[in-house]
Amino acid sequence: MADDGAGILSQDEIDFLTKSLLGGGGGGAAAAPGAAAPAAAPAPVENTAEAARSFFKILCEQASSVVTTVLSRAVDFQLQWLVASESSVIPDDLANHSLRMEVNVKKDVTGNMFFAMSKQEVATLSDLMLMGSGHTDYNDDHKDAICEIVNQITGSCITVMDSQIHLSLNFEQASVSDFGGKIDLKGGAVATVLVKIEEFPDQKILIAIDESMLSGIKAKSSSKGASVGTDVSLASLGLSQSGSSGGGLSAGGGVPTGSGAPVGAPPAFSPMHSGGVFGSTGNKALDLLMDIELPIVIELGRSQMSLKRILELGPGAIVEMDRLAGEPVDILINGKVVARGEVVVVDENFGVRILSLVSPEERLKLLR
Repeated sequence: MADDGAGILSQDEIDFLTKSLLGGGGGGAAAAPGAAAPAAAPAPVENTAEAARSFFKILCEQASSVVTTVLSRAVDFQLQWLVASESSVIPDDLANHSLRMEVNVKKDVTGNMFFAMSKQEVATLSDLMLMGSGHTDYNDDHKDAICEIVNQITGSCITVMDSQIHLSLNFEQASVSDFGGKIDLKGGAVATVLVKIEEFPDQKILIAIDESMLSGIKAKSSSKGASVGTDVSLASLGLSQSGSSGGGLSAGGGVPTGSGAPVGAPPAFSPMHSGGVFGSTGNKALDLLMDIELPIVIELGRSQMSLKRILELGPGAIVEMDRLAGEPVDILINGKVVARGEVVVVDENFGVRILSLVSPEERLKLLR
């Protein structure tokens, strides 16, 4: 410090800096000589998309459950950002080479919803669905598979949304087209979702709803807010009453304010449920289907015969098949070939050891 006093702060300047750093600045705070008065903090901007948070939350939960079951491996859809469509930001990996799966929505709310996903992510999901390795290049045959996945996701949401947020919806079949990297919805809402697939890099997708859907969800939640209890109101915010004696509120994360605020930290990603991936889907409506029995038919071969020869058949007659001895037999479910195997004997009963599943191309044809 110089002896002539250069660079020494006055007491008023020290008081001003101290109050600024500590966030003080009471009404009687002294201002630094010549310093301009600090600007008032801007008012938080309302995020109009927040009204649809419960809708997107259920959509991500059901997507995680359905895709986990379909792919037979752990998949987690984590809601990250929820903003109005005017302020939405397109991730770089979705700006080009992406697909748009659009779904029309009717009943309590009418409008359009769409999923935007990179073609590489579409190829990964589609190939895994078709029992492939997931490491494949995109081709047009994957469009049918990804539409089937989207249809299963929206179908599983119907019962859950009706029971949890009292929103009765009908989702039509998804249609697919190229995504141009722009959100053409005005006044709607856009959610950025992180998709975590076991043993694969994380990917981002977009889920968007148009203004008609957002307005309908707002109106529906407002009308229900006056008639439902506290539990439903808290559930729509992603909160639940704690079971502790204090009676406080607990939540997976804070409810953000302002446009583009992030969702709270998601639960830890577990690679596999303890009961196995098909133990429970997490969706009661879908779990009801797990006990449905499907007929499995083992086909040794086929032969075509005239009606005259059929009438001539009797004990001891031999019918020649179109398959050689030792060739794999077909395994059919609901009349569709799903695998091939060899005949074995297990405890004096016939059985079939599966040797191979049908190719992805053949399985894809079953979806059409």
